Amino acid sequence: MKRHTLQPPNLTTAKQLTLVLPAVTIGGLVFLSLIANGFLVNPSTQAGRISLIFGAAGLLYMIFISIWGIPLLRKQPFFSWSLAIVSGLGVGVVDLFQPELMPGIPLPLSITIVVILALLAGRWPTYLFALMVIIANVLIYIFAFTGQTEMFILEAVLIPAFAVVITETIIGLRNTLLVEMTRLQTLNRVARSLASSLEMHQVVSLVSSAIQNAFAADTYYVGMLQGESLHMELFFDDGEFFPATDIEIKGTLAGRVVESQQSLLIRNLVAERQKRNLPFKIVGRQRASSSWMGTPLKMNGHVAGIIGVASYLKEAFDEGDLELLENIAQQAALALDNAGHHAEVETRSQQDSLTGVLNHNAFLTRLERQAREAVVSKKPLALIMLDIDHFKLYNDQFGHLTGDEVLTNLCQVIRRHVKKADLVGRWGGEEFVISLPNANGPQAFHVAERIRTTVENLAIKDRVGQLIPAPTVSQGIALLVDENMDFIQLVDLADQCLYVAKDHGGNGIEPSLFALEENLQQPEIQDTEV
Repeated sequence: MKRHTLQPPNLTTAKQLTLVLPAVTIGGLVFLSLIANGFLVNPSTQAGRISLIFGAAGLLYMIFISIWGIPLLRKQPFFSWSLAIVSGLGVGVVDLFQPELMPGIPLPLSITIVVILALLAGRWPTYLFALMVIIANVLIYIFAFTGQTEMFILEAVLIPAFAVVITETIIGLRNTLLVEMTRLQTLNRVARSLASSLEMHQVVSLVSSAIQNAFAADTYYVGMLQGESLHMELFFDDGEFFPATDIEIKGTLAGRVVESQQSLLIRNLVAERQKRNLPFKIVGRQRASSSWMGTPLKMNGHVAGIIGVASYLKEAFDEGDLELLENIAQQAALALDNAGHHAEVETRSQQDSLTGVLNHNAFLTRLERQAREAVVSKKPLALIMLDIDHFKLYNDQFGHLTGDEVLTNLCQVIRRHVKKADLVGRWGGEEFVISLPNANGPQAFHVAERIRTTVENLAIKDRVGQLIPAPTVSQGIALLVDENMDFIQLVDLADQCLYVAKDHGGNGIEPSLFALEENLQQPEIQDTEV
């Protein structure tokens, strides 16, 4: 998979100037000392004029870097090489005229420019500058020998040594800063994205993107605890997303995280398995990981799941990676908890408060979707409209609480005889409606008959514990026959059939004409219980 790579830190011009300001200040002081030396020596002498010229030129150089150099480096990356070459030539010229200047000027000047270039231009332009200074020293020593052998040797040794030490130190600090900036930016993006996510699949998708951008991971997963198993909401391995699956957590690394409620980092998984004689389970590709880290998803003080990240390479992760994963997990756990509450509120808003089945509006919304799907797929859709016979008598004789008990018992019966894909809704009062996708007339009639016979054999007690007469139900069945019939017409037809059944005395089933034509006397029955 694509691995994350470090990019140059996106520092503003002002921040870059702040970084180089100490070095620029030192360089400015060096050149000011040359100007002061020129006046002290006597500006009319050659040594004085040279000192003044070099001091003024160097001061302008430092001003140029501060005002125009940094913006140019941001806009034109190749300018870093030009700056290194010009700086190297400048120090070489200073070295050539060193006898006329203050002693030892090239060394502090070179160190100052090394710091500036390392901060602004990077490693290789800085090394190019150091190489040019060394070449200039050698040429000056050979062709314009001044007898300063000690100074030549000192500069030839110290300048490259300082260049390497300073450059590598600055680059190392720069890369460390970059890693931390990358992690903070990743966490900031994740936090902003997750804060507005109220759906489980959105949260999982955002966590997936965050892991891909933040870690060199070959495998990662988001798992939620379900008893002794871990349900993989998200599972990615070696470039492929796998379907959601359940794995037993006993004896797994995920199990260790859940049991300890602490994060776990294993840099060398092969050695750890051999050392502890650990069993392992391979899920996804048949290839074992070599490094692994995982952290718990904690909600309301308890572990609700885990995020695991793995690589086929050893030492792929460090403590900084684990800390970032922990931060991502904290944000993800909060978002998942919010998504769970949102889903719960959303579900309750669609449910009838007494019976728990869909309310009128929610049922119609879903029925409309089922009707469109049935027309497109050319598959049947049956609708049962159901009403409790003489329900008012239960309220009048036994009280409304007993009437509520009749309603809840009826809904429990309906749920026992329908599939998970079927819809059950409260149409209003004691009237209910059932949608049966992929069910033809005989199958719908069979479901209705099982509901009818089960209801008339219910044992329901009143408030004092006495059995009351079992209720009966009347039902009407309608079928969605073609694309010219919409879901409203389907409901109206089922409702008409229901009232025909009630007119016949109740406790019966009245199919529509189309349902009747499907040979209801000997239906081809399918088991619809879950």
